Amino acid sequence: MTINVALCAWGMSGREFHLPLIGAEPRLALHTLLRRSGPDGSEPAGVRCVPDFQAILDDPAIELVVVNTPNTLHFPMASAALAAGKHVVLEKPMTVTLDDAHALMAQSRATGRLLAVFHNRRLDADYLTLKRHLDSGDLGDLVELEWHYDRYRPHVTHKRWKEDDLPGAGTWFDLGIHLVDGMLNLFGPPLAVAADMDSLRRPGAATDFFDVRFRYPGHRVLLRLSTFVREPGPAIIAHGRKGSLIIPHESAHPEGDAPSALLHTERDGKPVRQQVPLAAARHHAFYANVVDAIAGRDKLAFTPESACAALTLVHRAIEAAAQPGVGCD
Repeated sequence: MTINVALCAWGMSGREFHLPLIGAEPRLALHTLLRRSGPDGSEPAGVRCVPDFQAILDDPAIELVVVNTPNTLHFPMASAALAAGKHVVLEKPMTVTLDDAHALMAQSRATGRLLAVFHNRRLDADYLTLKRHLDSGDLGDLVELEWHYDRYRPHVTHKRWKEDDLPGAGTWFDLGIHLVDGMLNLFGPPLAVAADMDSLRRPGAATDFFDVRFRYPGHRVLLRLSTFVREPGPAIIAHGRKGSLIIPHESAHPEGDAPSALLHTERDGKPVRQQVPLAAARHHAFYANVVDAIAGRDKLAFTPESACAALTLVHRAIEAAAQPGVGCD
């Protein structure tokens, strides 16, 4: 079985994320690229380029459509693809509004077509390393988790759909949702949220700083991003009643060294402080799971329901930031 795939944008996500992963899955074949401005020679050899989305919808050879376009286009394009009988991989956030998210889920069920959301950070080394040590009991009962997505990008880019104060724009929608998805998959829904968000690079523009705190019955989770972090600290700091785990930012590993995290715990009544290797990233597992789910051989791991739960918390945090000090149940 080979499934023909159409990719709806040829920017960074198309080139750096989806193309390599599609190419690594032998049961997928990249068939068509949507290139509104026409091909420029950077496209993979042998892949058809079309100037309009309708050509993808009308082609019966295409079974899977990857909607990796700006956030406001996610809903109309995914909805049209489902209506045309295509399976859909949808970039995060799945939609801008919750109403649209629920409508897509209902349409997926009604058409019997798969709808997967590309929450690929759940397959990153730092997430898998954190999960490994939570599951092993190295930390004991978790008390506090601090999770960063910091970067140094002091200048506003040309991408209005990411940088201007528009629906679905800003780092909380674009990147924070990765952290929320990871948190939900590890711990489930929180009891309450408090949030601080701002636009530091350009007043009145989209969010480029967030500090969001979620309360659970026995622990707290802090999700944080700033665009003015030139010297990054750890990506993850986890403290439990038994031990701590410090996972460095990916740029902090010396060239040539195997990436590792610091674990300080206790075993057999004795303190243990050691560097532990990061878990291997498993990005290839995303499309392998999508193909298996289409074939009925496995359950979909990256469901629209889980993506909608993350989107719900994204909106609740935005509401909390507008009313500082007010949590949400």
